[in-house]
Amino acid sequence: MFLKIRPETPSDYPEIIQVNDLAFGQPSEGKLVEILRKNPKFIPGLSLVAEIDGKIAGHILFFPVVIKLGSCAIS
Repeated sequence: MFLKIRPETPSDYPEIIQVNDLAFGQPSEGKLVEILRKNPKFIPGLSLVAEIDGKIAGHILFFPVVIKLGSCAIS
């Protein structure tokens, strides 16, 4: 078994949808990833896949957020 972590590519999208839907038990998770990719704040290099023997087995997407605490915002 060989594990490889790498940035996603467009050809990975169908498998990424499937992995996310299975991981979270609902079809909306894969759609959320598609929506986030269309956001101008999306950073392609921060959407990674884990491959085992050439098949996608995991996905993680880091996305910038703003946390507001009262009148203060943390980015």
